[in-house]
Amino acid sequence: MTMIDKTTVADLVAKYGSSSATAWLEFERYKLWQPTEPVLESSFTPVQGYMEKDPYIFAWGNPLVSDPAALPSVARQFVEFCESQGKRPIWSCVDRDLEEILGGPEFEWSTVSCIYEDVVDPAHVLELTSPESKGKEGQKVVKDLKKNLYRADKYDVKVQEILSNEWTEADKIAVEKGIAEWKENKSGVQIASTTLQPWLDSVHRRYWLAKKDGEPVGILILTPIQASSWQIKNAVSFPSAPKGTSEALIFTALKDLHEEEEKARASGDKIPHPANGNVTGEVIQPVGNGAPAADSASEISSISADAPSESETNSLSTPHLENGSNTNVGQGSAPAPSKTNHRDADRVTVTFGISASPEFQPIRNLGGWKVKALGKTYNKVASGAKLIQRGEFRSKFDSEADPMYVCYPADGFGLDGVNALLKVLKK
Repeated sequence: MTMIDKTTVADLVAKYGSSSATAWLEFERYKLWQPTEPVLESSFTPVQGYMEKDPYIFAWGNPLVSDPAALPSVARQFVEFCESQGKRPIWSCVDRDLEEILGGPEFEWSTVSCIYEDVVDPAHVLELTSPESKGKEGQKVVKDLKKNLYRADKYDVKVQEILSNEWTEADKIAVEKGIAEWKENKSGVQIASTTLQPWLDSVHRRYWLAKKDGEPVGILILTPIQASSWQIKNAVSFPSAPKGTSEALIFTALKDLHEEEEKARASGDKIPHPANGNVTGEVIQPVGNGAPAADSASEISSISADAPSESETNSLSTPHLENGSNTNVGQGSAPAPSKTNHRDADRVTVTFGISASPEFQPIRNLGGWKVKALGKTYNKVASGAKLIQRGEFRSKFDSEADPMYVCYPADGFGLDGVNALLKVLKK
């Protein structure tokens, strides 16, 4: 099979990808697959990223396609590929479109929801934090966000977007040094789908830099995904950063995106985004011996926080869904539609990526003792790695939980599979 060009993959991820697909660009960790038979429903040959740990292949996120109608053909060919390699396929972090196919009559896979996508509306966040907003003034999350934004302002933290041609060698050195120090301060088990590599795919990405007294104290990296959506790939406050720096980084980026959207609407233009044909970045070269070594895991969206409850977000997770007693095969209320593959090109949304759910929820073709066993294992892993706490930071921005799923053959994912997945994600 011919290997797809890496630049082409980056372009496709920016235009058609999900927050999970952005992880594939770490080519030393992810392998790429393309179908060998034509997929007529897609305008380009689909791509799927995956990790491998005997005897499993862990597909990560939906395949890249131009139209969801292509998913059945792609799923069929990918499963055949896995089986031809003598591997057991597990499909992680997929949306409802693919979950319905894999859990449907053709495949009859077991599907569960223990993860969700954290989606933020920039306009909503600005409304919540405006002086005139009183609707949610009493809620702790909004109060906490406002308090930390005030702290950052009090300490005179300045945040602004830095274009690719505006980076100085001194700022790049300071960023790489700050990230290295941030990694050194991390403790405990690190479970993640990506590592923090600041200059990866810099042609498509956008950067916001936080400074205090002229020195960098934090960085936020946005990466484009389908429609006019962006993912907060990383938002890191360095150890020297004042409290509230993480919030100030995120809030400023959201504010800038909203202002761009309003300006585009007023002029009748498309919102700046690679999916709309806007790619203006240049490659940002690392300094010294290169970018910080990818030896310490950060998450799909790494949020370095000022308090223990504001720790990193993670890639192993799913939304809090009601009716946790639904354990009958094919019975239970259908999950709410996932919006991640149907975003509006005329509206900016921002995702923090995937979060862990407080609960393990069976969806299709799973019941009885298997639910109890997997649920117990999930709770143990989520508690031990503090996955649930990692999503708490995002609630400050009143993010919306969009259900995502893990799918696998009915007899294909027991304790051995969970252990294999943890090994490929552990850094």
